[in-house]
Amino acid sequence: MIPLLAGLVLVPVLDQALKLLVLRGLAPASVPLGPFGKLQVIRSRIKLATSRFRPNPATVWSLWFFAAASLAVLTGFVPSYGGFAGALLGGSLSHALETSLRGCIIDYVHLRFWPTFNLADVAITAGALGVLVQMVMTTTEAWS
Repeated sequence: MIPLLAGLVLVPVLDQALKLLVLRGLAPASVPLGPFGKLQVIRSRIKLATSRFRPNPATVWSLWFFAAASLAVLTGFVPSYGGFAGALLGGSLSHALETSLRGCIIDYVHLRFWPTFNLADVAITAGALGVLVQMVMTTTEAWS
């Protein structure tokens, strides 16, 4: 349970701190990263928001609490999921906070070969992949 809570706290704190630094230092400009791309402030919507559907904060938070409860229960049964679930929940918590407070997500790493992203996106991706790999490994071990 400690890895879950650590990810839930550390990821949003680090992500929002980096965004604050980027907004204060980079907002009107960008910093080149050589042939890879650049650091640049880009405001975007969460993936849940489409052209026809704009979620209100109550919807965003309801979905987040449902996901958090589900992953907490899963982590209770299989503690090895904790770190990955914490990263996944921490990244999504950072996005939910930002969507509620700013109305958008601040992305700042713009690579030439990849869509613009931030630390919360990395945590969400790593956490989701980690949980999936753990599920496959746990299922494979159970069937052996």
